[in-house]
Amino acid sequence: MTVVIGAAGAASCSRNSPGTAASERTKAAAPHPEPSRTRTAPRAADLPKHAVTGDKRPSFGAADTMASGYTGKEFLTGLSREWKLKLDKPVEQEMPDGKKRTYVHGRGGNGVTVSAGYADHENMSSLLCGTSTNQSDGFDFLASCTGLDVAGVDHGKASSWLEQAKKETDSLYEKKVAELGNKMEYVVSGVFTSGPVTMVLHRAYDKYSLRILGGAVSSSK
Repeated sequence: MTVVIGAAGAASCSRNSPGTAASERTKAAAPHPEPSRTRTAPRAADLPKHAVTGDKRPSFGAADTMASGYTGKEFLTGLSREWKLKLDKPVEQEMPDGKKRTYVHGRGGNGVTVSAGYADHENMSSLLCGTSTNQSDGFDFLASCTGLDVAGVDHGKASSWLEQAKKETDSLYEKKVAELGNKMEYVVSGVFTSGPVTMVLHRAYDKYSLRILGGAVSSSK
């Protein structure tokens, strides 16, 4: 793979993914490549516009290449420099469908995490950024992730959406905790689509996870 980015050594933010909290709840300036030709835009009518509880979260198809020729190398380099992230070398992981994807995982000294996925081992298909709800600059880190330099993404709207998504997920989370007395709640924001990507914010207890997917199509459950 050609997206090796300098420093190595990190932990995947997928280890703190909302899926883990959900199971616990049950128990208790860059190049502008052409958009991917294989992308199918999500149908807005099928996606929630406001925060929902984890059991009502939208189901997405497998993430596709964000744009043909887009490796995300320069973006990850800038993100790691700004947030002092230590990035792993690319690794292959087998998916539930048996296919393998390449990932670059990273972690910052303040606990922020990042995981970039490559469906075809070369071009970026997903970006997962995570932070603690208690991290003072954690929201700023997530905002930096919405600055992904893929052609067609409206960064102004993405930034505004993230602010609203945080307010709504926090509000619903606090409401569910008050109702059920269980801090291991899991909520998901409304979905934002722009250009070739889809964004959604997850909150599971004291963790935020911002997921940015290329060509992710909503599918019925």
